[in-house]
Parts: sequence; structure tokens; C-alpha cells
Amino acid sequence: MNETIHDRIGALVQEYGNGKNTVFANKIGVSEGNIRGYIKGIMPKADVLEKIVRILDVNAMWLLTGIGHMRVSNLDINAPVLVSDNDKLAPVLQQFDVFIQKKDAQIVQQAEEIGRLRERIAQMQQRFEKNATNANTDTIANVG
Repeated sequence: MNETIHDRIGALVQEYGNGKNTVFANKIGVSEGNIRGYIKGIMPKADVLEKIVRILDVNAMWLLTGIGHMRVSNLDINAPVLVSDNDKLAPVLQQFDVFIQKKDAQIVQQAEEIGRLRERIAQMQQRFEKNATNANTDTIANVG
């Protein structure tokens, strides 16, 4: 079936290129040799995947994972996606979880740095105010 991205690209060639690599390649603006390679096991680069998704209105989740419908127009945006509905989704969600955890750690570090910078600014303002208060204001300018 469509177990790998290579299988799914083959299915796209059938669907959008009438089974012909050349027709499909022309539609997305790549060489026929590249399409042949992708079907045989070469991993397509991100720009090619983006072309497939944008030009043909293909569901990116389906293309990358096999989850869902091939066409974006067949998506039901109101239907919930449950991990129990599809075992393939669990690894994808785990990758997102790792990504989110890394971003959370960055946010915590940045928040701590912001706190240190605010404290430093407050200390500098206090010093400035202290220096301004202690400034000699007894000198009167002579005009004249």
C-alpha cells in the first residue's frame, strides 16, 4: 500500500501523472529522473515536498506519514485525530513533543535572562537617581 514516502510519491504519480513520471515531474517542476529516484528510495528534499504539497494541493501529513487523506480537499477539519485511531501518529506526536520541550527550555532560559536584565536595569536606575540626588546644585551661573 502506501507504507513509505516513496510509495506515496508513486501513488501521486498514478493520480496526478496518469502513471507517468514525466507528466508528474513536469507538473511540479522537477526532472523525471528525480521522480524515478524518489519512487526507488531516494529521499526527496524539502523543496520538492513543498512543491508537491503546494502545487498539487496534497495533504502534507499524508505525504510525510501516510496519515489521513491524499488531497487537502478531502480533509475534515472538524474530525478529531486520536492516537488510538492510528498507530502511525504516535511517533509523529512524540517528535512534536520533543520539539516543544526544547522550545519550552529555551523560553525558560530566556525568561531567566530577562529577569536578570531587569534587575540590572533597576540597579542602574537606582545608581543614576542616587548620583542625580547627590549632584552639586549650589553653583549659580553668572549671566552678564
